[in-house]
Amino acid sequence: MAKVNVSLPDELLKDVDALAEELNRSRSGLVQEATAHYVADVREQRAIARRRVEIEGAMAEARKLASLVPDGEDTTASIRRDRDGDYGSSGSHE
Repeated sequence: MAKVNVSLPDELLKDVDALAEELNRSRSGLVQEATAHYVADVREQRAIARRRVEIEGAMAEARKLASLVPDGEDTTASIRRDRDGDYGSSGSHE
């Protein structure tokens, strides 16, 4: 395992030491765990942001497609006609 030197403000170090003592952990163990949680959280937030962009893109594409549907058209019936044309009236694809 690699060793690193990190500079911390005095008050933060006091908080780290107090919490480590309270949790019966070493300073190093507490900092290691806190860093791992932080890295995991940042990765998760980035993944959420990527998913949000993908969802927004899909929604924009759906809105664009919806704008091509004439007003009053029964879209469910259109989807069923298209499906039945592709798979036959049984709905199964063989």
